[in-house]
Amino acid sequence: MAISKHGEFWKATKSPYSFERFQSDMERRMMVKLEADPHVKKWMKRHGISIRWIDRQKHQRRYLPDFIVEYEDGRKAVIEVKDPSRVDSDDAQRKRKAAEMWCRQRGMEYVVATIS
Repeated sequence: MAISKHGEFWKATKSPYSFERFQSDMERRMMVKLEADPHVKKWMKRHGISIRWIDRQKHQRRYLPDFIVEYEDGRKAVIEVKDPSRVDSDDAQRKRKAAEMWCRQRGMEYVVATIS
């Protein structure tokens, strides 16, 4: 299970913000990875995107993806950082299906990243 570690990432040179907030060490490590990736042009955590999904009890929910990324070749992606033990949960699968459809409608990719 992911260690809950909140904080601010101040080395965000590829983000439009001078810093980004993270809610887990996995998110912080993804920020480091995105900053170091020469193919990543821009990324942000504070993007304002909210994706609707339906839970098992048929309640409508909102899902806020972890990252929006733009690559040097023009591709755009929504990246969700997920603990490997939670990737196959019912809620994760429902959110993933909704996010994949949302991304497809916008010509974007949806990526689940399991950083250990």
